Parts: sequence; C-alpha cells; structure tokens
Amino acid sequence: MTNKEKNNKSSFWKALIFTIIIFGLGMILGLFFENSRTSDIERNLINSEINLVDEQVRNSIIISMNLSCGDVIESTFDFADRIYREARQLEEYDVASKFTSFLTILHRRYDLLRMMLWTESIEVKKNCKNEFHTIIYLYNYDIDNINDKALQNSMSHLLLELKDKHPDEILLIPMAVNLGLDSINMVVNSYQIGEFPAIIIDEKEVVTELINVEELEKIVFNS
Repeated sequence: MTNKEKNNKSSFWKALIFTIIIFGLGMILGLFFENSRTSDIERNLINSEINLVDEQVRNSIIISMNLSCGDVIESTFDFADRIYREARQLEEYDVASKFTSFLTILHRRYDLLRMMLWTESIEVKKNCKNEFHTIIYLYNYDIDNINDKALQNSMSHLLLELKDKHPDEILLIPMAVNLGLDSINMVVNSYQIGEFPAIIIDEKEVVTELINVEELEKIVFNS
C-alpha cells in the first residue's frame, strides 16, 4: 500500500470517527433539550391547575368581601397579565413536536381561565361604573392556511398596539374558538359570529374586519 493510499485511509477513518462523535453529541443534546422541554410543560400544567383554583378563590373573595373598586380592578388586570405571560410561553415550543397534545390541553386551560376572567370583569364593570374596557379577541388556534395566519397576526399586533397605548384602560383577553370549550362556543353562538378572527368590544360591538388603530380606538372609547 502506497503512502497516498495510507493517508487516504487514515483520513477516511478520522472523518468517520469525527462524524460519529458529532452525531452522538447531537443525540445527547437533543435528549437534553427534550427532557428540559418536558419538565417545562409539566411545570406549566401544574401552574395552570393552580391558576384555575386561584381564579375561583379570587371570585369568592370579590363576592364575599367589601373590596374597593381600585383593588378589584388592579387584581383583575394583574391576573390577566399573569396568565397572558404564561400562555405566551407556550408559543416558544414547537407545536409540531410530540408534545402537541400537552400544549393543546394547556391552551384549553388558559382559555378557560380567560373565560372566567371575562365573566368576572363584566361584574366588576357593573359594580365599578365601567372604569375600563374589555376587548375579547376570538381566533383559531394552530391553523395551516397562510392567509388566515397573516390576518390573525395582523389583528393580534393591532390589539397589542392599542393595549400598549392604554394599558390601564383596556383589558385584552384572547381566546381560541376551535379547542372544544362549550363556554366559548356559547359566546360565539350568542353573538352569532361566523368568521374569525373577531373582536368583541365591551360586550356590545363585534368587529371582524381588519381596521387601523385609530378606528379601533374610536370604537372602544365611544362604545
């Protein structure tokens, strides 16, 4: 065997060993990240259970104790912000992964929390002379149609922009309509909404077309 053949053979084995090492490291890192993701999802599941109980207790406290409107509204907004932040964390996970079923369960639980929050906010507004506005954003979860996704993203950015502009005056509550929650289905049927995304403003106005921030702002503060 010539020196050239020996060098070629040596290079081949070195490349093979290097490839095996890289592949092995990739497998180890993949398992590490999957285990980490599993732990995060399990933690979120537990948090969602706690939040459900917490919201039920909050409702009981509001009903049974003579709290000021300021305290009740502050608690309502704080709770809405908390479950919004936790739900947004779900978007960091790949919905196409093997954890899809867990993520769907989490989304259903957070939407149930939001429905409870909405019903609570209606009572708060009645007792506190409409000191804030509610905007309910109804959308489809995990859709494939590119045009529908683009429309939902645009409307979502629109609502976030308005919320950022009036953080203490607008309670923004997004909820998916296609996760099989009867309470949300009842709302959709009650308002006779046939297309999504849709926005319900102060339990009165329904908007299904994409408009600009100024137009939406006029509807909200003149409703």
